[in-house]
Amino acid sequence: MTATSTGGNVRRLGLRTTITASFALGALLLSVSMALGTYLLARNYLVDQRERTASRQAFTHASSVRDGLLTSGARVSDVLGALSLPSDGTVVVRRDDTWFSSSLDIGEDDIPAELREMAADGSVGLTWQDTEQGPAVVVAVPLPAVGAHFFERVVTTELSRTLDALRIILTVFAVLTAIAGALLGRWAARRVVAPLDRVAGAAARIAAGSLDTRLDRTDDPDLATIVASFNSMVDAVNDRIARDARFAADVSHELRSPLTALVTSVDVLHGRRDELPARSQQALDLIRSDLSRFQRVLEDLLDLGRLEAGAAALVLGVVDARALTAHAMEAAGVSPERLASAEGAEPATVRVDKSVMHRALVNLLENGERHGGGVTGVTVTSSPGAVVLTVDDEGPGVPRSDRTRIFERFVRGGSRGSLPGAGLGLSLVAETVRAHGGTVRCSDGPAGSGSRFTVQLPAADRRPSNRAPTRTGRSA
Repeated sequence: MTATSTGGNVRRLGLRTTITASFALGALLLSVSMALGTYLLARNYLVDQRERTASRQAFTHASSVRDGLLTSGARVSDVLGALSLPSDGTVVVRRDDTWFSSSLDIGEDDIPAELREMAADGSVGLTWQDTEQGPAVVVAVPLPAVGAHFFERVVTTELSRTLDALRIILTVFAVLTAIAGALLGRWAARRVVAPLDRVAGAAARIAAGSLDTRLDRTDDPDLATIVASFNSMVDAVNDRIARDARFAADVSHELRSPLTALVTSVDVLHGRRDELPARSQQALDLIRSDLSRFQRVLEDLLDLGRLEAGAAALVLGVVDARALTAHAMEAAGVSPERLASAEGAEPATVRVDKSVMHRALVNLLENGERHGGGVTGVTVTSSPGAVVLTVDDEGPGVPRSDRTRIFERFVRGGSRGSLPGAGLGLSLVAETVRAHGGTVRCSDGPAGSGSRFTVQLPAADRRPSNRAPTRTGRSA
């Protein structure tokens, strides 16, 4: 089921709305069908009963008129005056081409032509006609014994009122039934969607790092398979993450030990650098530089793997975001003048692992210095529930198609091909920010040139707290 918006775009209805609308429409169709059937049956019955009553009444009055006219010297007007007619009934008699009526308002022209013809042919007839007072039933009875034709018209006002009341009652019944169907559909939709909501909530908690989340067992045979499959999937994911964490720990142990020994040996050689020949000094400088780069790449890879696997042990504490940014700028070699003044600004505090977030901010600032033509401005602002850090550079900018890819590991923009780097800095920034419940994105610079990187982190509770720092995550 679809719905078209005013802009011409087709928007698919939600599952709850679809179920509710289906129940309401079904209830409406059912109630309308029942109401229409009830009305037609009741109308036919009441009309048939009214016609029978009018026919019996007409034959009774016709017999009285015939008996009266059989009396010698009786006049038609006197006979009609002697009849006991109801307030809604009128009698018209034709005798010797002369018309007589019990009412001054009704005469020959008010009798339907087909009834006059039937009476002239000696047949009894009945028909309905519309009058100013409402529908009326007209009965024709020939009186050959006295050479007359008898007509009686009865206005059925009470029948019209009864049918009108019946229509109103059935219409209200149909509307109430449709509303009841909609309410029932809403309840059914909630029951149907409730398991999906529980699955979605569990998936969201798992995505946030709560890998011990499981769906409760159910006795519903239709849901038992889904619950078991979901829990099995989470167990498999948890096992895979545990294996990745163990692999990261093994790699860390196996690579760090020989690398540390190698770096120590090179540092010893570097301490006696002046005793080496010139060519050996150049080789030593090259080895020392590559070892330093390799050590940093290894640390970035290990940290990135732990963050992605949820195995990083984060020691969370409340930190002043502006002070943390200033320290990161100093470590990255960015002039402190680039940090926008915070005079009169509200405190910007975040709950983060200070050392891990410091390293991520250093990577972000170094990215702007090395690959963005230099950092032109850094701002830290506080908004309700969030702290936003922006870093602007004056480089060539990042194409829209690459603004998501640059946060993936080993991805380097086209302008970075001749510059050092393994393409891990921004991916480490993204994973660190994500591990702290925040987001990072890339956009155009403020003046339409360069790039702007925006980091948004949840604001910490500003109330004073004596609690110790919180440790989160799972260590390898």
